[in-house]
This record gives sequence, C-alpha cells and structure tokens, in this order.
Amino acid sequence: MATTFTRKTKTENRSTGAISVSETTIAGNAMKVRGNPSEYRESGLVESEAPTLLFVPTTYGDRISEGDTVTWRNILYTVKKCFHLEPDGVVISTRVMIAR
Repeated sequence: MATTFTRKTKTENRSTGAISVSETTIAGNAMKVRGNPSEYRESGLVESEAPTLLFVPTTYGDRISEGDTVTWRNILYTVKKCFHLEPDGVVISTRVMIAR
C-alpha cells in the first residue's frame, strides 16, 4: 500500500526568536507484518493497538525516524521504533512500530 511518513522540524531564528516549522515527507510502500512480542513488551505497547509495518522507501536511502507520523487505515500514528535494514550502510527497508 502506498504510504507516506511525515517529519516536522522546528527551527528558531536566533536573532528574531521566530520559530518556523518545516515538513519533510518520505514516500514508499508499506504492509502490516507480525510484530516481535519481546519488542512490544519492552516498549509497553500492545500489537492490536500499535501495528508493525514493513516499509520500503521509493527513494533509495530515505530513512524514517522515531517521532515521524503516518496515516495508516485512516488513523494517524507516530513512529515509536525503527529497525532499518541497511546491508551496505544505506536503508533499503524498515520495520516500523507505530502507535497513537
């Protein structure tokens, strides 16, 4: 399923004190996969409420991070944990735990 993760970054102008927010998107495809029970225990999450997705970015090397957001099945989630697959040092896919 086509999926887009969003990252919001705040920047403060030191001379004026003004804060601006920029938004970065990471597009790709994701599918729900079975989560690792021990990772759920360690995180204090419940799999039925916090799905695990396998995400492959459209652009080679794009990396999602904890705190990014995604809308999955019409519900807004936040990335809680990322497990990147990067055999040559560049991300090709990520297993992502998301929660509301």
